[in-house]
Amino acid sequence: MNALNDRLHSILLIGSGRLAKHLFYWNSLLEKPNQILTWDRSQDPHLLNKFLNQTTVVWLAISDAAIVPFFEKYLVGHDNRVVHFSGALHDPRLISAHPMMSFPSELMSESAYAEISFGITGASDLAAILPGFKNSFFVISAENKALYHSLCVVAGNFPQLLWVETEKKFSELQVPEKAFRTYITQVLNNYLALKKKSLTGPLIRKDVATVEKNQAALSGSKLKSIYHAFVKEFMP
Repeated sequence: MNALNDRLHSILLIGSGRLAKHLFYWNSLLEKPNQILTWDRSQDPHLLNKFLNQTTVVWLAISDAAIVPFFEKYLVGHDNRVVHFSGALHDPRLISAHPMMSFPSELMSESAYAEISFGITGASDLAAILPGFKNSFFVISAENKALYHSLCVVAGNFPQLLWVETEKKFSELQVPEKAFRTYITQVLNNYLALKKKSLTGPLIRKDVATVEKNQAALSGSKLKSIYHAFVKEFMP
């Protein structure tokens, strides 16, 4: 009976990258940590079959492109419940549990992990696929996964791309990095507190003269075409 109980609470974690390391550590912080077996491609494939027979759930913390090929090569025919963590990929044979988080290279605090929400597809309860995780979750239908992931990309990557380019230009003007950091930090805080009401500047005021001067000043920079696109979409 003890062996059966151990298997019911055992998880095979596939992968050795950033997400796999976070998941392994995160699990260790749970009130009742799951027994985790780990495997990655540096290990003997025969060991993989042994681990599959000792577990009921498989977590695929590998790249999006590798998920389906790995499943079809190694997991088809096994009765393990298979979970991946991709926000973009949908395969009806697999369950998706996408942590809505940009994970840093270093491990995080228990309180930081507790704040993360999961978008799940193919299941209705997070506890069934991530036992012991008490995080909030929301269900994403299969037909909405592409839209969901595109929004994650826009919200989680586009601001940084703009900041990289603007910081270069500020540096050329000898604006201190601290001043830039303080500015964008407050802009983010304003948005979190006020949402749409936090918006300021010439686009919101429909100040055509200032907008034209801004675009002229950005000549020779990729920021000019981006500025123009924002004007077209948000200041009709």
